[in-house]
Amino acid sequence: MTKTCPGCGAGLPDKQPAICPYCGRELIDLSRLHTDQKITEVKQVQAQTAAIPKKIGIVVVVTLLVLFLLFMLAVLLDVPGKLKETKMEREVDSLSRDMEEAYEDGDWDKLEQYLILECEDYIDAPDYFLYRTAWYLHTFPPEFDEAVAAHDTAKMLELYEILAEDYNMRDDGIFYQIYETDDAIEDALKEEVERETAVLTEEGLEDEMYKLRR
Repeated sequence: MTKTCPGCGAGLPDKQPAICPYCGRELIDLSRLHTDQKITEVKQVQAQTAAIPKKIGIVVVVTLLVLFLLFMLAVLLDVPGKLKETKMEREVDSLSRDMEEAYEDGDWDKLEQYLILECEDYIDAPDYFLYRTAWYLHTFPPEFDEAVAAHDTAKMLELYEILAEDYNMRDDGIFYQIYETDDAIEDALKEEVERETAVLTEEGLEDEMYKLRR
């Protein structure tokens, strides 16, 4: 198919150029139509491009809002505090297991390491004083008896003071609210303090003994 140039009447192909190749006349203003189409396309691309930052902005705002709501929820539920508390409980449980294993195995050297050398860590465990008292009762009564046999008054009083102070802590009712105890160990401590008190009284050290317990 061909079309006719309105200027010279020449036949033109269906896909005619914007200008007649024979007379140079602009054909149906195709050049302007072509330009308008390009302008429209450019405007569409610009509109799509302009919409991208808006979409990104919306995503950012929504993301920040969600994060803020999660943060507020965490604060209201005290999530950080609960996580910290859970971590501390795990650490305390680990300390208690260490002492319990050493005590049950009769490993007094290891128990001494926990109770004396690393006391700053292990004192946080609620059963710290339970195992310390057990270690005291294992360690000091034999030394006390040796001091009595040697008539070493200073050593007798020194060892007695250690157990007496440990026993006197029980006078504070708060002690039993905070720390765990064992009836057998508590009874053994009471019995040993009473035994040493009787020995010191027989040795004529009653006044010095009671000065230590004030």
